[in-house]
Amino acid sequence: MCGLVGYWERDGESAQADIIRRMLERQAHRGPDDRGIWIQGAVGLGLDRLSILDLSELGHQPFVTPDNQAVIAYNGEVYNWQALRQDLESEGVTFRSHCDTEVVLQALYHWGPVKAIPRLNGMFALAYFDRRHETLWLTRDRAGIKPLYLTNLPGTLAFASEAKALFAHPGVPCRPDVHAMATQVWYERLAGDWTAFEGVSTLLPGTTLEVSADAARTHTWFDVARDVEVDRILASRNEPFASQVTALKSRLENSVKLHLQSDAPLAVMCSGGLDSSLTTAIARRHKPDLVAFVAEVEEAPVAEALKAQQVAEHLGVDLQRIPISDAEYPDLWTRAAWHNDDPIFFYQNPLTLKVSQAVHDAGFKVLVTGEGADELFGGYPWQMNTGGMWRMRQWHARLLPNVAPLRFLGRIFQALAPFNFEELADQPFSRRSKLNHELPGAELVIDAGIRRNIARQLFDRLQPISNLGERALLARAFNDFYHHLRVLLNSNDKMTMATSVEMRVPFLENELIDFGLHLAPSAKIYRKSRKRIVQAAAEGLLPDNIIHAEKIGFSIPDKFWSGYEPLLRNSLVAELFKWRDADWDSRENIFRKRASLVHKVVTLEIWAQLYFNGQTPEAMAEKLRSVRKPTT
Repeated sequence: MCGLVGYWERDGESAQADIIRRMLERQAHRGPDDRGIWIQGAVGLGLDRLSILDLSELGHQPFVTPDNQAVIAYNGEVYNWQALRQDLESEGVTFRSHCDTEVVLQALYHWGPVKAIPRLNGMFALAYFDRRHETLWLTRDRAGIKPLYLTNLPGTLAFASEAKALFAHPGVPCRPDVHAMATQVWYERLAGDWTAFEGVSTLLPGTTLEVSADAARTHTWFDVARDVEVDRILASRNEPFASQVTALKSRLENSVKLHLQSDAPLAVMCSGGLDSSLTTAIARRHKPDLVAFVAEVEEAPVAEALKAQQVAEHLGVDLQRIPISDAEYPDLWTRAAWHNDDPIFFYQNPLTLKVSQAVHDAGFKVLVTGEGADELFGGYPWQMNTGGMWRMRQWHARLLPNVAPLRFLGRIFQALAPFNFEELADQPFSRRSKLNHELPGAELVIDAGIRRNIARQLFDRLQPISNLGERALLARAFNDFYHHLRVLLNSNDKMTMATSVEMRVPFLENELIDFGLHLAPSAKIYRKSRKRIVQAAAEGLLPDNIIHAEKIGFSIPDKFWSGYEPLLRNSLVAELFKWRDADWDSRENIFRKRASLVHKVVTLEIWAQLYFNGQTPEAMAEKLRSVRKPTT
C-alpha cells in the first residue's frame, strides 16, 4: 500500500523532481518504507511505499519495464497476481521480483490497459505511462477502495492519492467549493466525482482516464446500473437458499484467504458486529495467532467492546480494546478532519484513526475489516424500509386505485398518503421528502441531480422485477454502493493510512461483488431479518446473539460533539455561507437542539480552518476546548 502522485505539464515544460517531492511530503504517512521519483520530459511520477508484499528493494516504485518504455506508480493490492503472472509467463514474460506491482505493470504493458484492468482482482489506484504511445492511464478499482484525486487545469494535469498533495504543486490553488459545502450539510456527503475543493475531482470507481498529448478520454469499465444482469437476479429466486449459503461460504473463505496474503504483520478489526466477527472467525482458521482490535468508547450507549470480547473469547483470539474518551476527542476529531481531505461525515472516523494508531504501534501494517457486506447483502435498515414502503404502495394501487378517500388520512398517516408512481420514481427512496415538497426541484440546484439520476437509472434498470418492494430494495442497496460505500471506503482508507496501516475488505473481492449484486432479494432480507444469507453463513462459527443482533453501527455519545457550537460564531463557515451575525442567537438555539447538526457544521469549520486558514490540527483542538461550555 502506498501513496502516489504525479503530473503532466501539458504546455511542454519539463516536470520537476522537487515538485514531485513536495507533493509526496503532504502524504508521506502513506508510505514510510521507501520513496521513488521518475521524470521523463513533461511527465513526473512519485511514490512513497508501504511494503506489504516482497519487502525487498525489488518492489521499489515507480516500477519501470526492462526496456524503459513503460512505468507505473501503483497503490493497492491485486490478490490474483500469481494467476496473472502465470498467464504472462506462458506468453514469454519474465519477472525479476515477487511483488504484485511488477505483475500489474506487465499486464498493462502486454495486454493493454483496456483488457488488463478488468482482470485485476483487488483494490488499486494507479498511474501508468506508456512511452510507446505517449499516453497516461489513471484508474481505480471497481468499488473505489483506494482513492485517486485529480485536477485538470490549463497547462497541467495533476493527480495524487490524497487531495492535499495536489496543493503542493505551485499551479494548483486550494480553494473551497461553497456549493459542495452546502451540499455536504444538506446531504451529509458528496456524490459522483465531486469534492469540496474547487477544481478538484475524484476519479470514479471502475473508471479509467486515458490522457494523450492532445486529448483525454474516460472509459467506464464497471458500473452497477449498466452491468447488473437482471435475468441472473430473477434466476436466483429459483435457487435453493441452502445452495446460495454454500456458495457464499466458499467465496468468502477464498476471499479471506486472499486478503491474508502479506509479508508484513497483519491484524483484524473486530467490532462485535456480524460482518467483522465473521471475517475474524474465518481468518482465525488460517492464522491461529490472529490479533483483533476494537474501539472502547467512553459511556457508549452500546458496549461494542463487550460484544467484541465475547467473539474473541469464543474464537480464541487476542483482542486489544482501545479506549477512547470525550477528553481526547478534539485531538482525534481535528486530525481526522485533516487526513480525510473532504469534510468528514462518519462519526466513527476519529475512532478508526485512534484504533489504527494502536494497530501501528503494536507493529502491524495490515488491518482486515468487514466493510461492504451491508451494501451487497441488505444490511442497512433504510434498505428494508424502502422495500416495505414500495410493497405498501403496490398494495394500495391494487386494492385502492381511487386514492381520493386517502387524502385526509394521508395527512395523519404518512404511509397512506396519495402518490404518483412516476413522481415517486424520481425520488424512490423517500416517503415524504422535505426537499421535494418544500423545495421542488432543489436537488437539481444542490447536486445537479446526481443522486436523483442514479436512483432513477437503477429503478428503471430493474424494471423486469415486477415486485416493487424487491425492486426498490435492490435499487436502494445498489444506490448505497454508489454513494454510501464510496465515502465510507475513502474515509477508512484515509484514517488507516494516516498511521501507515493498510485496510483490506474481503467482502469486496470481485467474485463476492458479482455474487452479491445478482442475489435474489429474499436471500438478503427475509421477513424482519436483514443480511439473511450472511447470518446463515455464520451459523456454527459465532454465538447466536452476535449473528442475530440488530445493526447499531458505531455507538458514540452525543456529548462527544455537543457544546462546540460557539466555535461557529464569526467563523469561516459563517463567512463562506454569508450568515448574518444578528441571527446568531436563533441559530445557536437550533444547534443546541440538534447535536448531529453541530457535528456536521463544526466538522466543516474545522476542515475549512485547516485547509484555507493555515490552522494546524493541534491548534484547532485547543480552540475546540476553549469554546466548549462546561457540562453540568
